[in-house]
Amino acid sequence: MNVPHLDALAARYAALLAKHYERGFGISPAAEPHENFYRQVWARDFSHAAAHYFIYSDPQAVEDSLSTIFRHQRADGSLPFRVEKEYLLLKLTPGLRFLARPLFRLIEGWIRGRVERPVYSGEDFSFAEDTVPAVLLVSEMYRTSGERGETFMAAHGEACARAREYFTKKCGPDGFVSVAPGNVDWADSVTRGGKLGLLNVLWARAAQGMHSEDDDVARTERALLDVFYDRDGAFFRTAEGERRLDTVATILGALFFLDARECVRVEEALKVRMTRPSGLGNFDPPYPPHSVRLPFRLIGHGDYHNAYVWPWVSLQNIHVKIKIAQTHPEEAVREQYKQEAVGDLYDAAALFENASGAYEIFFPDSRKPADTRWYHPPRFFLASLAGFMSVYRKLLALGWLEEGV
Repeated sequence: MNVPHLDALAARYAALLAKHYERGFGISPAAEPHENFYRQVWARDFSHAAAHYFIYSDPQAVEDSLSTIFRHQRADGSLPFRVEKEYLLLKLTPGLRFLARPLFRLIEGWIRGRVERPVYSGEDFSFAEDTVPAVLLVSEMYRTSGERGETFMAAHGEACARAREYFTKKCGPDGFVSVAPGNVDWADSVTRGGKLGLLNVLWARAAQGMHSEDDDVARTERALLDVFYDRDGAFFRTAEGERRLDTVATILGALFFLDARECVRVEEALKVRMTRPSGLGNFDPPYPPHSVRLPFRLIGHGDYHNAYVWPWVSLQNIHVKIKIAQTHPEEAVREQYKQEAVGDLYDAAALFENASGAYEIFFPDSRKPADTRWYHPPRFFLASLAGFMSVYRKLLALGWLEEGV
């Protein structure tokens, strides 16, 4: 694949990303009516896509999504992890998918008199605990993006403050978030609990925007690294005291809290432990089968988060390589990771082109979409597209691609 081909692919993906946005509602993970996650604003998925693409390309989409989330904030400050216009659980149930839209119109529209349904932690068999950190992070990013973002977030400052106060109650005396076992973050096919690495990485980053004193920020970072970063193995743990590597926590932890030299150690660890033909895996070792929720095992998707490759994770990791290439003190190392960053983007483009889509998930060893009898992943998944565009734009701005559109 040459650079003009890459440019054409990026232009196509930008057009596809526009289809994920519904004016007055927000950004959904899927853009086609027959797909799972269509007409649903997920707090975590929106936050990722906004941070990587929409803040800079379509601020109105960001504002509509945040407005949808904030208008359903509860009195205690909690936020919905999903707001839907079609029933997700029906769309995920084989044989009942066709009922997701008409039953929603009947029950929610005619009987309850509303056009959208907020879903909170503890509802629909889900216990998403990463909602508030994700929303606070993207809210701060939008606030600092320019005058428009600052004005919008000033009008929603009270909502953010109440969400922050609500979530702070989940922190213990040590400042770390601890949650009951459940499907508590993006890897929601796996039951996890306690002091989770990823959840605390996100919260520590969000907390940086709350502290006015540099000493407070430094103490937060030191405490986080002491508890969740395995210095010998150069990775962030899935949870306090565990030896399991969490790839997403490791990537974000490196981006947020590690210097370039330590990021190199992280990258070398990921290459050895997590590299698969399709990209990076999520956990090493994988969780045992009994930790995977029963519905996923029944439909043959026990590997959904446990072993499948999610392209957005590999694309997120390119930003760590860019960080190394920009800030490492040794020129040879900078050049190595510059070349790796560009090469990884081309590899992602080839993965998507060969599959005829930027799918949600891929089998780890075959570079084919993990499309099975009972589960069909979205073909142009929001996080895959936004992650690709984020890296493409960054490398283009740096002049590391030969030419651009």
